[in-house]
Amino acid sequence: MIKIIYLSDKQKNNHIGSNTNEYNNQLPKIELSRSFLKYYLINSREVIIKFGHWSQAFYVNKSNDLSDNEIGIPSNILPFSIPDELVYDFKVDGNIIHIGPFIAYIAKNKFKQLSPNLLEKNKNRFKLEEAQGRLIMICASDSIDPVNKTITGYYYQPTKGKWAKEVFPFPDSIFKKIQIPDEIETSLENVIGGKLFNTNPFNKFQLWEACSTNEKVKLFLPETRLYKTFHDLEEMLEKFETVYMKPIKGRQGKGIIVVKKENNEFHIINIEKEKMVYQTIYEVNRYMQKKLKMNYIIQQGVSTIYNNKKFDFRLYFQKNREKKWVCQGVIGRVAQENSIITNLKHVVHLTEGGKMLKIIFKIGEEEASEILKRTIEVSRELCEHIDQKLGHFGDVALDVIIDHNFKPWILEVNHLYGKKSLKILEDNEVINKLDATPLEYAISLAGF
Repeated sequence: MIKIIYLSDKQKNNHIGSNTNEYNNQLPKIELSRSFLKYYLINSREVIIKFGHWSQAFYVNKSNDLSDNEIGIPSNILPFSIPDELVYDFKVDGNIIHIGPFIAYIAKNKFKQLSPNLLEKNKNRFKLEEAQGRLIMICASDSIDPVNKTITGYYYQPTKGKWAKEVFPFPDSIFKKIQIPDEIETSLENVIGGKLFNTNPFNKFQLWEACSTNEKVKLFLPETRLYKTFHDLEEMLEKFETVYMKPIKGRQGKGIIVVKKENNEFHIINIEKEKMVYQTIYEVNRYMQKKLKMNYIIQQGVSTIYNNKKFDFRLYFQKNREKKWVCQGVIGRVAQENSIITNLKHVVHLTEGGKMLKIIFKIGEEEASEILKRTIEVSRELCEHIDQKLGHFGDVALDVIIDHNFKPWILEVNHLYGKKSLKILEDNEVINKLDATPLEYAISLAGF
């Protein structure tokens, strides 16, 4: 660990080495202990201090007064302030001293939305009362200055028990749980490269397009196509007796319609459980023209019914400190009778995923464990694939159906998911992992 010591003018004069003038340069000066320089084999009279994506060359004065875990920096010499009430981890590479890790969390799009309540929640989430060796900044997308490459945000001062507002350079790494303007995201990516994760989301058809190029992953996705005309629906109903029509950018089940073809009739059910029957595809088309107000996809229906109720599973996946996708937990969801979706508003029963498998399929612990293991492995492969094709992600929730042949079908990848179901189940172990792991991944991306 290392601590920043800001030097007064008197201290600066007292610590200047006798041979300073022998080294002709105009660099600002910092102080490091002789033992620090010796231990890290720093023989150069110049060092580069790196903090986030800011760096500056300094001339080194050797100090007998500073301890090994202190860097003396003249006050008012930096273009911003490195908080001196915190301690930091650091890395030494040759004559480069990287102080950090410095992590930014983009919590909102508007800076004014960073309320005391939101800051308090993030203090608890990241355990900032006890955090050592790191700087975590809470910020908003509109507080990012792409021209000056700075971000205004809040950091927590544990010794004072309060938040402080500060302007910082672009950080070592960034994570977010919101969609931000593309131009802001691009400006960040241009500077910090692949160290921003949870990039802007993809829609349902983009997921299909990306994954259908991978034959192994494609096996576990319902066939999907864009709805352009009623002929698309007609062709899908020729292949599958039931299809789901979903808004291409829909959330929480809004706007979903089920279409079934039975005995040359077309049965339509919406999320309000209203049922319509039409005799021809032309009547169906007229209905769709009235109801569909946005772009839709048509998706193969997969049969999963338990006591007249749909059921599915939600799998929470995150990248850990080793930069590997891990499943943090699985829950099972049973919908209301005759509901076509398993969104929380329409759910009547929640339970742990393995327990749900045993109840529904009337199988034992070992078989349920094997089914769950296979489902997790398939889901992990999809997560790895979307990282290659659709962006840089580290925190997603997958909605998965397991059919009566025990085959998993991945329906959705949610990058903006909540934890209400886990809170209802009082599954604090999974909640704590979901809160903490993205920070660990961010630290790993930062190189610490």
